[in-house]
Amino acid sequence: MRDRIASASFWKQALTFQEEDIDFFERSYKNRSETPFPSHGNQGAKGLPLLTSLFEMSLLLYSASSPMEEVVAPGHRAVTKHFPEIVSNFGTKMPNGVPWHGYDVTHRFIAQLILCKATQAEAAAFFEALDQFDRIWDAGGYDQIWAASRRHFGLPEVPVTSDVHWPEAYRNLWLAIDPAEPEFARPHHLKKFLDGWYDEMASELAAQTTRGENLGENSTYVGYWCLEAAAASVAFRIDDRELRDHPHYPGEWADWARR
Repeated sequence: MRDRIASASFWKQALTFQEEDIDFFERSYKNRSETPFPSHGNQGAKGLPLLTSLFEMSLLLYSASSPMEEVVAPGHRAVTKHFPEIVSNFGTKMPNGVPWHGYDVTHRFIAQLILCKATQAEAAAFFEALDQFDRIWDAGGYDQIWAASRRHFGLPEVPVTSDVHWPEAYRNLWLAIDPAEPEFARPHHLKKFLDGWYDEMASELAAQTTRGENLGENSTYVGYWCLEAAAASVAFRIDDRELRDHPHYPGEWADWARR
């Protein structure tokens, strides 16, 4: 197992439950005009559980040591197909539009784009959907990290509103990829980001990093993987040798993405 917190039997059961959830959410999303969606009161939210379930399936599969081609497939579908599709179908204007999902979740989605080796066209569709939130909700605009991710995919430059929207969590990630920083300092900054990532996410109940405290049969633990660190290493060619033994670093995923 790549994740040693949970047992092999836990991952087998968790994957079965996740497959059932995805099947249900896919059927509900396809029949959204006829099927009430649980715990969501507006039409736009109907696609979000499917998006989340696919994303989490990639994390589960990685934790359970599945082959990398299987690992990337659900997350790739979530960020390159369903996210743009959901925004296009429902828009972002409340009360019936897609609600803003947050800065940290956007970081996770962008990292998934990089680690799943999305094409330029797929990345362009993702960011076009993301732009809808900024125009309507003034969700902070592009910071330096998001703008750098766009450049990684060869997309046009966009106005930048700040260095980092959430500096307590992401300043060291920005320093790791900042063109003004010397090359030798990048691995150091990336390690500092990775070292503080879990505590910062857990303190804000962000990025689904607090869900494994009880690994009973109802647990929805998917693994504590910092996709953002791996994506930065891949996209900006940062030496990750110091990170390989870190419990939150998905090193095999980074290796696959580099290939």
